[in-house]
Amino acid sequence: MRWLLALLVAGCASAGPIDPSAMDDATFERELAARFQYGPPEPAPGNVEDQRAGQIADAEYLTRFPEFDRSYSRASRTQAERLLAQLRTDAGSLSHEQFVLRVAEIAALADNGHTSIGKNAFKKNTPRLPLRTYQFAEGLYVVWAAPQFSDLLGARIDAIDGHSIESIHTAIRRYAGGTDAHRQRMLTAMLESPALLQAAGLVSSRDALTLRGVLLSGAPFERRIEAEQRDRSAWVSSSQRLLFPVWEDAPMVSLMRDGDTLPAYLRHRTELFSLESLPDDGLYIGLSHNADTDETPIATFLHSAATRIRAEHPAYVVLDMRMNGGGDYTTTYAFARALPQTANGAPIYVFTSPWTFSAAITTVAALKDAGGDQVIIVGEAVGDRLDFWAEGGSFNLPNAFVQVHYATGRHIYDGPCSDRATCFWLNERYPVRVHTLVPDIAAPLTFAAYRERRDPALDAVLVREARRRSSARTH
Repeated sequence: MRWLLALLVAGCASAGPIDPSAMDDATFERELAARFQYGPPEPAPGNVEDQRAGQIADAEYLTRFPEFDRSYSRASRTQAERLLAQLRTDAGSLSHEQFVLRVAEIAALADNGHTSIGKNAFKKNTPRLPLRTYQFAEGLYVVWAAPQFSDLLGARIDAIDGHSIESIHTAIRRYAGGTDAHRQRMLTAMLESPALLQAAGLVSSRDALTLRGVLLSGAPFERRIEAEQRDRSAWVSSSQRLLFPVWEDAPMVSLMRDGDTLPAYLRHRTELFSLESLPDDGLYIGLSHNADTDETPIATFLHSAATRIRAEHPAYVVLDMRMNGGGDYTTTYAFARALPQTANGAPIYVFTSPWTFSAAITTVAALKDAGGDQVIIVGEAVGDRLDFWAEGGSFNLPNAFVQVHYATGRHIYDGPCSDRATCFWLNERYPVRVHTLVPDIAAPLTFAAYRERRDPALDAVLVREARRRSSARTH
């Protein structure tokens, strides 16, 4: 297997130049899968009841991870191999959380957002506070809480066990790769786990944390909160959707409530796609996933959105990608490329955030590439660079209950990607080229706006549209 994988990674150099454009569809699909979608090594470790033996089995299996992930630099691959060798030596003597963080650090050495451990590793199978927090522009705030801690809803947390949130972010950034904003959000759940923070050497107890900050009322607070013991079956919510009100019979209460008058982006808790009118003859398209949902095929939704634009001729269009973590960019590429023409020249405002990731970035870039100045990016920077690695697969470590994702195909959207041994071939059929996706209008989500049920991005759009109408009347 090692020599075969090495041959694939080298792009089959002995077979001569690679030319995907010369392949028929069947050959293209077969070669694409072999080179960029190959599976992890077999056999995978089995479940072992003894934790010590399970750690040893998982660590042994993971030693081959750097062979499969192609995003490591030469230096970071060497470092990852060194840490993997140390993990094999120490396996069996580590706590569960120590093992998880060792694995996270090895993946994060690639400094690539897609090379990572599964999100649930920080949310399940480890003690966690009965609070859920969200990183706003002004800091870390409690947005969900167990009923007995409802007085903490809206509280800003400034310190944990005497460590400022900023210093904790600095200390734990080595457990995730990618941009700083992406790392911060991927690791927010870690701040709710005393056992993980203990394993990182930041706190003394694995069962409780002392939080210090400011309540919603403005009063300072300091409180010691016991963690809940959570197993592999514990319920979780995706971190970006913590902004929504909780559902009926949820185990927590939320700062937002279903009966509140909510902005468009918070009105569709149960839907990943949404379409509604906006003030001043605008149209809102909420797209939180790049694939079919259980309720609606994405093609059906995008067709309905395009049909409505053609029928209503909105004065402006908003495409909200702030909660879109990716999926399959081929499902949205044609819609994105056609949208500037579909909108008949009307401004298109694309809302982005650090949660905008993977295929969502491709979609935003395809739209910006097609629409140029007609497309205005609003909000915060997307969650990755314009040169990143994706595709690939996952190593499953069943005893640690951790997936470790490896990346195999390179995406470069701000310049040519000419190495066909590493550049993801499908991008040649779905080309994208942009200089930057830095927001044209900065509109970070603030807690102040969230508390007031406002959307800073939409507020900025409405101001710009008012000026545009005023200028049109003047001329």
